[in-house]
Amino acid sequence: MTGDNPKHSPPLRGAIIGFGNVAIHAHLPLWLKSNHFRIDAVVEPLPERARVAMDVLPEARIYSGIEPLVAENDLDFVDICTPPCFHADLMLESCRSGLHVFCEKPLVTSLESLHKIQEAADEFQRVIFTVNNWKHAPLWSKAVELIRENRIGTVRSILLTVLRPSNSGGGATNWRKCAEIAGGGILLDHGWHHFYLILSVINESPLSISARMEYSQVNGPGLEETVDVVLRFRDAEARLQLTWRASYRQNYGTITGEQGTIVINDDHLILHADGLPPTRYDFAEALSGGSHHLDWMKPVMEDFHREILEVDARGANFMECKYCAQLTYLAYKSHREGSCFIPVHNPIL
Repeated sequence: MTGDNPKHSPPLRGAIIGFGNVAIHAHLPLWLKSNHFRIDAVVEPLPERARVAMDVLPEARIYSGIEPLVAENDLDFVDICTPPCFHADLMLESCRSGLHVFCEKPLVTSLESLHKIQEAADEFQRVIFTVNNWKHAPLWSKAVELIRENRIGTVRSILLTVLRPSNSGGGATNWRKCAEIAGGGILLDHGWHHFYLILSVINESPLSISARMEYSQVNGPGLEETVDVVLRFRDAEARLQLTWRASYRQNYGTITGEQGTIVINDDHLILHADGLPPTRYDFAEALSGGSHHLDWMKPVMEDFHREILEVDARGANFMECKYCAQLTYLAYKSHREGSCFIPVHNPIL
């Protein structure tokens, strides 16, 4: 394998596991354009999706399961694009076979799985990397830039709201409507992204978390459709509101500091600060504009490449995942226990 070759080595060889919409529309176009990676194989158990893979990647080897793929022992990484319930086992098998892992979010659906994966990654010295791409949205990057420039002072509160209609998501096989496959509802779908966005603004571990949820009346009790989460920090508070029951798509919110406020309105920001007239920043793509966001994915793949080649650069992405996984677990726990505030005992950062 060539996973730890010098920077000027040939492209790293990989396989896509799960050839659904996110693989075809969000991952594959960038793998094909990259000078650092190439896709030599696909694992896809569904015959109709395997035929799509054959058409799109006629030179790639197509497998129905991961066992014959890892037996070949000639790849450097896998790109896991399956529904969440399959992530943990695929990552463990890949790590133990000496493969680095690029995985769609959520990385895991349980803390037990997270611990096993961390142990395997440490033992076999493999990179585990999750698609935390929302922080690379130009709108969010600008908001973070303004905060780091101290335009609004120390952040004291964050309110982020995500509105989605009931037919959002689902993938090629509508798997998001099945709790056993999806692992959860909108908290795992959008909450995961927004937990690390909050982390990028308030760079410390929260002290406690509270969550209240409303579950699907159609698809069963395992799929939360509306979520209200509050995170309390030492000197700040963040609130996250998510719903799959809206009549339209929109992302909006506010980030309030001691000296000003940033208003987020899907495709633009408005800065209120310094006693000056509001400043508006417009962006070509709204946060709610789609699901694939190729421009946001490119820096994610560049960071994955860096972590593979530079051992000292590893860990930042996985730390974000630990943060997201722990807060997701505690949010579900809070809801089960009457939406009380639950301490975050162990520092995540």
